[in-house]
Amino acid sequence: MRNSRTGLAAALVLVCAVASSGCGGAQAPTRYYSLLAEAGQRPSAAPTEKTLSVSVGPVIIPDILKQTRIATSKGDGSYNLSEYHRWSGDVDRDIARALAEHLGRGLGTEQVFVFPWDQAGAPAYRVLADVISMGGNPDGEATLHVRWTVVPRSGAAEPVTRRTDLSEKCPGPDHADWVAAQQRNVEHLAAAIAATILDLHGQGT
Repeated sequence: MRNSRTGLAAALVLVCAVASSGCGGAQAPTRYYSLLAEAGQRPSAAPTEKTLSVSVGPVIIPDILKQTRIATSKGDGSYNLSEYHRWSGDVDRDIARALAEHLGRGLGTEQVFVFPWDQAGAPAYRVLADVISMGGNPDGEATLHVRWTVVPRSGAAEPVTRRTDLSEKCPGPDHADWVAAQQRNVEHLAAAIAATILDLHGQGT
């Protein structure tokens, strides 16, 4: 009986040693990403009007995006969740901040705020966004489908609702390349929204 117990204990020690050796190996570090690219990459547009103010949000996102793990897909309704590639914050707030940054540069105004805003008075335009899906794969394309609405200040003009479908080829096979492609998608989305705001603003002047 004693020899049996000794053998079992030795086997358990061996299994634990092997497991520890495997876990202590080259484990991939977790990387964190944002849809807000570094500022200063492109020059700002000429100021349109000092009083032009815009708020961005709320941004509605699918439930699959309400977590830190990055979700990619092949467009068949299934998703892959990465354990070692994660968002640095809430995706809805990240999209709103990225849109606000691009809109500020595209419209030539510093009066761009992320919902909820605490500034006095209502903004001239409110941007609401409903992200239908954000997917694609690092070894292919990054896709972004958004339905958005620009709401002018009460009485200025009628709200305008559009849908924008974007697809950007990933420059490489990594998650970092997929995020970079999604950053460009968000930039193109902001350009479409800015064009609508400028059109509405021109009608009101």
